[in-house]
Amino acid sequence: MLALVLAATLFTMPAPPTDMTRSVLTDVCLPYVTGESDDTAALEFLGFLAAPPSGEGRMYVTEDEAYLLRLTTSGTAEDSDLNRVCVIQARRGGFDGAKASVQPVMRQQGFAPEAGQPADRPIWTRGGVTVSLRQNPGAAAIVRVVFSSLDAGI
Repeated sequence: MLALVLAATLFTMPAPPTDMTRSVLTDVCLPYVTGESDDTAALEFLGFLAAPPSGEGRMYVTEDEAYLLRLTTSGTAEDSDLNRVCVIQARRGGFDGAKASVQPVMRQQGFAPEAGQPADRPIWTRGGVTVSLRQNPGAAAIVRVVFSSLDAGI
């Protein structure tokens, strides 16, 4: 009987999303940098584990190490120099996959693409938040989400 209960529980648990980059962007990075949430529940749901620190901020990694995540905060709102940074390193899917994940989110949430940016380094902005995407040769795609109180004008 216990086995049936366990099996039913496993089947009713939500499955991790199929588009991980998009989910991390919408459920972790954007809420984090805008100050809406610093909750780790989304990280846990997406399968991230705390990783040993390497430099500034908190580090997370998926069990298969396909995604690395760094969350960093510096400065304060009182001093008008608050910066929050969320960096997603997507080791699967490459640049095109990350771009296909990020672009629809940027459009839906009202971000404007910066004119004159090369196609292989797009940047979107909205109200103090900048989202950039890049990939260096032989490296993973990097989605960098930054909030700066200086850019927000608060």
